[in-house]
Amino acid sequence: MKNLHFAIVFLAVLAAGCGSPPVKVVQPQEAHDDDTTAIQAASKAWSAADVAKDLPTCLSFYADDAERMVPGSYVISGKEDLRRAWEKHLAATKSSSWTTAKIEVAGSSDVAYETGVYQSKIVNEKKQPVTTTGKYVFVWKKQDDGKWKVVEDISNPDQ
Repeated sequence: MKNLHFAIVFLAVLAAGCGSPPVKVVQPQEAHDDDTTAIQAASKAWSAADVAKDLPTCLSFYADDAERMVPGSYVISGKEDLRRAWEKHLAATKSSSWTTAKIEVAGSSDVAYETGVYQSKIVNEKKQPVTTTGKYVFVWKKQDDGKWKVVEDISNPDQ
């Protein structure tokens, strides 16, 4: 009887273990810190390129399959549409900058998001200065070469 009881308990434990979820692999904190630092540096360089009106550098932060979503516009995707949108933005903008508030890197260290605030100054059709402030979300994806690129660029003005 003892052997039957032991066998039943053993099978119950084995069966319970078979239904458990897969183990989640989490990267060490140092890897996340390195990824966060890399994204912070990329975002800062991208903002500086925006200020310098450096179109090729601004575009270089996007992945090949990136999308940009801004109010009053269709979803901008593809290299040519992104180029046209950035040409228009750089031509109209007198100054622009953004500040990172938060960066969260996934446990897998292959995707992350960044949130923050931005400010943009333009001169409207009446030659009057207009300042827009707002919030943004960048979704970053680590590329095969280890570099982080934006796959989703979403902005939302405060007004």
